[in-house]
Amino acid sequence: MRSARLSLVLVLSTMGTLTACSSLPVLIPDLRTQSTRHIRLQGVQGPISAAKSGAILDALQRRAPDTGLFERHLAREDALTGSPLTMSNQVILLEDGPATYRAMFAALEAATDHIHLETYILEDDAIGRQFADILIRKQQAGVQVNLIRDSAGTLSTPAAFFQRLIDHGVQVLEFNPLNPLESRVAWALNQRDHRKLLIVDGRVAFLGGINISSVYSGGSFSRRVARPRAVQAEPTPTWRDTDLQLRGPVVAELQKLFLDTWARQRGPTLSPRNAFPTPEHAGTHLVRAIGSSPEEAFSQIYATLLSAIGGAETSIQLTNAYFAPDPQLLDALE
Repeated sequence: MRSARLSLVLVLSTMGTLTACSSLPVLIPDLRTQSTRHIRLQGVQGPISAAKSGAILDALQRRAPDTGLFERHLAREDALTGSPLTMSNQVILLEDGPATYRAMFAALEAATDHIHLETYILEDDAIGRQFADILIRKQQAGVQVNLIRDSAGTLSTPAAFFQRLIDHGVQVLEFNPLNPLESRVAWALNQRDHRKLLIVDGRVAFLGGINISSVYSGGSFSRRVARPRAVQAEPTPTWRDTDLQLRGPVVAELQKLFLDTWARQRGPTLSPRNAFPTPEHAGTHLVRAIGSSPEEAFSQIYATLLSAIGGAETSIQLTNAYFAPDPQLLDALE
């Protein structure tokens, strides 16, 4: 199965890659690259000069172990992707479902211009209905809400759930409908959208592995309430996943990915909104957003993942819900 995915690479004293649910991609490119001396950073006022970019990257490299990984991996990313390495971002790690949903709901309630939501699963359960209620309330308050939902991922969600959103003005786009007669583009059953992305007012974004479902609401750190043995029910299975909350120039790059997916799926014309407000200096993190789609000849995310693993000289720490490595990944790990 090929899917649309999203990766976020944070450049601090160390580097890592976070991806949404993904399938085995195809890696084609030659990962041999040249020096990072030509890499340009992008700040709140646009591209940074080569001299200043080099000074910033040199300073970051001095904070990392002297292994050469920083230079090689960053150069490969720059060669493989068309997205800029942005500075002045704030990144907050949201360690599980409850933390993610609290932050999302707060951002949604504060929305004044638009809400863009892209998800694989959106269930008609307690969490899903809470999202729906907020989206409808904000739409009625004049905030334009645009939703992309994967056809397979939302297959079990009743049509009435989405019709209620549509009836209240929310624009709902079904990614690659399972029914080929409803497809707006070349139909392929196994092209799915596994991206989980929420953007509010073009200023704050959330991404990671968490779908919109109550299975994430239990949390990985919640304590089970003690009950008499006679009345104890079977424990409810919960999923443990991670998301990020971002502010700063990188949000515009994530916005481009959402709008590109909407356009590729031939969604209805979007009403004029301030999708790209003036970037703000939100923090000190350097971030590059990397998006993958089923139309790509190879997965940019997978290429950067193999670059990081292949270049490691001290340690590799990997956590993932699914582990189905192909020969390339096995070779890199071995």
